[in-house]
Amino acid sequence: MGRLIVCTILLLLGLGALGALTGDMTVFFVLLAIAIVALLLIGILYYILMPRERRVNKYVPFSPTLQWMNTAGSILIAANNRTGLRNLAGLRYNNDMDRKIAQKMLWDYWDIQGHETAIEEMRSLIDVGMRARYRQDMELLSHKYQDFTEAQLIEEARKTNPNADEDSYLPKMLTAWRRYGENALLGWDMGRCAYVTLSCYVAGYISMQETLDLCVDAGTKAQAFFQNWEEMMESYLLGGQFWQHEDKNDPSSMTAKRWKLYEKLWKGQNLLRISPYLSVPFDQPLSKEIITDEYGYLPEYQKKR
Repeated sequence: MGRLIVCTILLLLGLGALGALTGDMTVFFVLLAIAIVALLLIGILYYILMPRERRVNKYVPFSPTLQWMNTAGSILIAANNRTGLRNLAGLRYNNDMDRKIAQKMLWDYWDIQGHETAIEEMRSLIDVGMRARYRQDMELLSHKYQDFTEAQLIEEARKTNPNADEDSYLPKMLTAWRRYGENALLGWDMGRCAYVTLSCYVAGYISMQETLDLCVDAGTKAQAFFQNWEEMMESYLLGGQFWQHEDKNDPSSMTAKRWKLYEKLWKGQNLLRISPYLSVPFDQPLSKEIITDEYGYLPEYQKKR
């Protein structure tokens, strides 16, 4: 792409010099217009056809820690029809309307309405979360189906759903439980913690220091168990499936819809055509040190807001 632009510029300069010598610039101006249009079209096609691996976010206004947290909550950001992965939780902290949106969401879904409940709920997610309920339910199912293979679990699921497969609720949940125990849902709890904690900050309920304290504790817990974003996000999606008690192969299910969102994010099929999971390393060191302004922006980006 760069070589093509250089060659085009050199060609136009040559034609311009020739036109100046002959006194006829008409051809030069026509070719200049054609070249500009052609380069624009080539640029658009290049951007559209760019390999997924190169769709990374080069404009990074947040600290590495806040970038990681936004990525951990990316499915929830997308599920809430937010495309602003360059904003905390997809919301603008300095926007009164978005602040009210965050406050309403926190009350409607989390019963959070201030500082005390925000800290309490997020600490509960980190320490206990839905993992406790998952453990209780799976211990009961494990006792009931203790000698069942995965194939037998699928057949059992087909008694109520003829289309059941390995991604249906019963085989999926028990297989994950047998492999990972309650930590099979760790990504669900830590991903929600990252998103909701940032939302609490946007809502004005907690300070940046409290945000980092909570998020880093959640993030380091996830990093200690998972190897990459794929593992963590699949754990997040498993948690959603457990919560809804549904089969992934049901196209109308929340699980199926969020898998589609996740796949689009991976492919960079969003407004910015950027894959958050390729832009932010999963093993990114996380820090509780405050190095941003009150909106979460690094000093070098504060004037660009």
